[in-house]
Amino acid sequence: MKKIVQYLIFVLSIALLLTACSKVTPVPTSYKWTYYATKDGLIDNNVNDLAMDAQGNIWVATEFGVSMFDGVSWTKYNTPQGLIHHQVNAVAVGSDNRVWFGTPYGVSLFYNQQWQSFNQNNGLGYNYVYDIAIDQQNTPWFATGKGVSHYDGNNWTVIVKEGGNTLVHDIVRSIAIDNNNQKWFGTEFGISLYNDQTWQAFMAGNNQAGFVVSLFNGRNNGMWFGSLAGVTNFINQTFKDYSMSDGLVFNRVDAIAKDQKGTMWFGTRFGVSSFDGTTWSSFTENNGLPDQWVTSILIDKDNKIWFGTKTRGIAVLEIQ
Repeated sequence: MKKIVQYLIFVLSIALLLTACSKVTPVPTSYKWTYYATKDGLIDNNVNDLAMDAQGNIWVATEFGVSMFDGVSWTKYNTPQGLIHHQVNAVAVGSDNRVWFGTPYGVSLFYNQQWQSFNQNNGLGYNYVYDIAIDQQNTPWFATGKGVSHYDGNNWTVIVKEGGNTLVHDIVRSIAIDNNNQKWFGTEFGISLYNDQTWQAFMAGNNQAGFVVSLFNGRNNGMWFGSLAGVTNFINQTFKDYSMSDGLVFNRVDAIAKDQKGTMWFGTRFGVSSFDGTTWSSFTENNGLPDQWVTSILIDKDNKIWFGTKTRGIAVLEIQ
């Protein structure tokens, strides 16, 4: 009887072991980092903005010129090549592959290996450009220190704060285009929304969020506004605010992006935070970033996340 019991225990143990082994063990998330700086071919380590063209080339706006990365090598552009000024605050690429650069002294266009520049002398409303967005007609819109300018290829239109429902403030820090081709302007005193005919003005969530420094169209999960007080999601006419108390690494949000899995990424002066709708995670100099001040974020065609930093070039994160 004792041998029978021992045999049954042995058989049961083997069965339990086989059952446990048959279960799929989750593969732990791993992070692969790649870094680019001047020693690798980047024109300058102070990165202000990032953009990607239709071929997947990465365009990098820096304090001392522009770099373009084709996946293998870097190409540098500066004033001798055609830039209107070496300090490039913003870069945007249209579906027509026109590349626009915003500087403190006007804008430059790079297309078919040719350069063209604009400033207050030939149509731009104000020389200092903070941000650029391209609408559904490939019209570039420029956020400036005195209103907004846009260019249809022949004529310039300048919009400044004046009587009636227009811009809430002349210093426009950021622009985003939504799914309906409406234009969102982030200013130092709130947000203006323009549908090419009428205007709407409002604050970004709570009253402390008036100074808006970044805007992002999250497509089906609404618009996102980065301010000095955190980040606000605007969807279905409802505001939802997030700040350090929710898991954001720092309240000033200078950059916003969304990866191909739907995770939101927020760049701040003290690192990067990601939010998948439930869980917050953060990266700083302690776990991958070369510099805690993240000025720009780009998701490339392979879902790699590019972070432009204030003083130490670019970090690229691949989540495996």
